[in-house]
Amino acid sequence: MAREFNGQPNILLRLSRALAIVFAFAVIFGSIGGLGWALYSLGSYLSTVPKEIGAALIAAVTTVLVATLTVTLGKYFERQKELDALHRDKKLEIYDQFLTQFFSVWFTEGKAAEGEQTPDMVAFFRDFTGKLVLWGGPEVVQVFAEWKEHLAAGRPDAQSVFLTEKFLNAIRTDLRHSNKGLARGWFARLFLRESRLFLAMAAKNPHMSLETLSAAEKYLQDVRAKADS
Repeated sequence: MAREFNGQPNILLRLSRALAIVFAFAVIFGSIGGLGWALYSLGSYLSTVPKEIGAALIAAVTTVLVATLTVTLGKYFERQKELDALHRDKKLEIYDQFLTQFFSVWFTEGKAAEGEQTPDMVAFFRDFTGKLVLWGGPEVVQVFAEWKEHLAAGRPDAQSVFLTEKFLNAIRTDLRHSNKGLARGWFARLFLRESRLFLAMAAKNPHMSLETLSAAEKYLQDVRAKADS
């Protein structure tokens, strides 16, 4: 019995799914058949009454059908709009929590005071990943997996910055913000101290290490300090 549940799909589950599909098709075809029969019966009846009465009946039936369809579709689209708004609000909450924590680490990295507790990023990423699976759009999930794998390699380079930007673009898209007009490198220009230097070096070497960038930044700062002295 254990092998049946663990090794092969449960036969009762498969049977229940098959019955659900059969029932769904039966309801659909039954509805179509019922509508067809109703239209046929109405046509047969109208052929036996005077034209004036038939025209009035057709107008009345059409009015009822249009009104019913309008109300039904209106309620359906209103409900879909409400669900979409709730879904978007939940995504916004999750992404806002993630970005708040992420940028908190980004701007304080290497600046924590001695003895200060650092965030548990493993637990944080685990929690966010679970929420992302439930609420994130497919593009966000895919890009996040790519970004996380690259960071897990432990070799921060220019691609780490560009993948971060790609992930943020995916989040913006999932929240229905347009990325039109955002050129590649906008994340670096907003959040890197020497963004022009980074973009120039990354253009020559797309896999430049951030350690190399840090050394170049220090050299540039020394040159500026000497020029100002």
